[in-house]
Amino acid sequence: MKLTFYLDVLSLWCFYAMRSVEQLETEFGSRLDVTWKPAPIRGDRPLGYGTKENAWYYARAEEITGERLNPAWLEGPLTGTREANLAALAAARLGRTGLEVPAALMRAAMEQGRPVGRRQDAALIAAEAAHLDPCELEGAMDDEAVIAAFHQGNAEMATFGVDQRPALVFENVIPDRAILSGVWALEPMRAIVAAMLRDEERFLRFNRRHPAP
Repeated sequence: MKLTFYLDVLSLWCFYAMRSVEQLETEFGSRLDVTWKPAPIRGDRPLGYGTKENAWYYARAEEITGERLNPAWLEGPLTGTREANLAALAAARLGRTGLEVPAALMRAAMEQGRPVGRRQDAALIAAEAAHLDPCELEGAMDDEAVIAAFHQGNAEMATFGVDQRPALVFENVIPDRAILSGVWALEPMRAIVAAMLRDEERFLRFNRRHPAP
């Protein structure tokens, strides 16, 4: 079955969800095909709030999750998430399509407080995670296909009627579909994958044993 993970690389809730999705990959292995797509919170625009507001958001998240993240990556109202998302997409364009690069950018920002909103910083972190040349990766950030993919995720999310990140779309071959929006915790994700895989396996087994008339 497939899981499409719509995320913003610099969203704290996507950071928490990333850990859950990585755990799903570990638990379900090749039975679960995970694809990530960018869904930048403000698109091309800066976030529009400062360090004080960001620290408040992170304090509230700590109340919910029990974990304090580092808000220092946001340098002021003009900081945006465009460059970090483009850096992750550029790595994917160069063949690094897994979760490793967006996860590395998230950790650099929200654990280490590095200024990942800056183009060169984002490119360097992504290149290190992808084992690519930083100049090559930064050049790929301007690729037309990368720019198009940057806008695609939000458009796709809109077709599902959701606007909260993370958004997770689970689909099996039946085809059944389950959508989570804004949910970051592992437990509901695991339950959905397990249930949908179980139904898929029984569906296919029945079809093998009892061909359609």
